[in-house]
Amino acid sequence: MNAINAVLNFANFVNLFAVLLLMRAVVKDRNVLKGFSVSGSFLAFLAMLGFETAFLLLGNYLSFLLGLIVLAFWLMVFIFSLRKLANKCNRS
Repeated sequence: MNAINAVLNFANFVNLFAVLLLMRAVVKDRNVLKGFSVSGSFLAFLAMLGFETAFLLLGNYLSFLLGLIVLAFWLMVFIFSLRKLANKCNRS
């Protein structure tokens, strides 16, 4: 493993730990998403999709696997934020 892949793997471990803490908060109480932006969460999802593609192209499968959970989190946040926005618009 070269130094670049080692740094990417370390960064993804830290990112995964942070996302697991955020995911736990969201699953416990979806009102945590009150301040989340729909477009921001969608862009974060797209960025993670780009990182995942790069990890595959680099052959860094550990970072790819760790990133799948992060990708799923941002997709979940985007969907929940979008539903919340839709419900808010329907009430108006």
